[in-house]
Amino acid sequence: MGEGREIERGKKLLIPPFLTPQGEKREAKRGERRVKVKIDRNLEGDVVKISRELYTALDNPQEVEVVAPGGSSHEKRRVFKVSVDDGLTSNEIYMSEESARAIGIAENTVVTIKKK
Repeated sequence: MGEGREIERGKKLLIPPFLTPQGEKREAKRGERRVKVKIDRNLEGDVVKISRELYTALDNPQEVEVVAPGGSSHEKRRVFKVSVDDGLTSNEIYMSEESARAIGIAENTVVTIKKK
């Protein structure tokens, strides 16, 4: 290195947006999450049980929309009333067997849950 040149320090490295881990931030802003479905035989009707953490992340909804996978033309959607349970994990929801069958999903299927 030359005597008259100094090394520039403190410059930020430019990283393209597609390489930065921003998926979680966007997911929280959109008001939707991807969760696993569990079957609860004690639930009846169009009610889903979600955790307190998921309830606050979705901004305290009274109703949520569950979107089952299957591509854009085959997605099945259904609106459910919300029941909050403090003993659940934030990546699972519980619904009745009849409701799961109606939208064509089995236990442990990953679905998108959106604030309605």
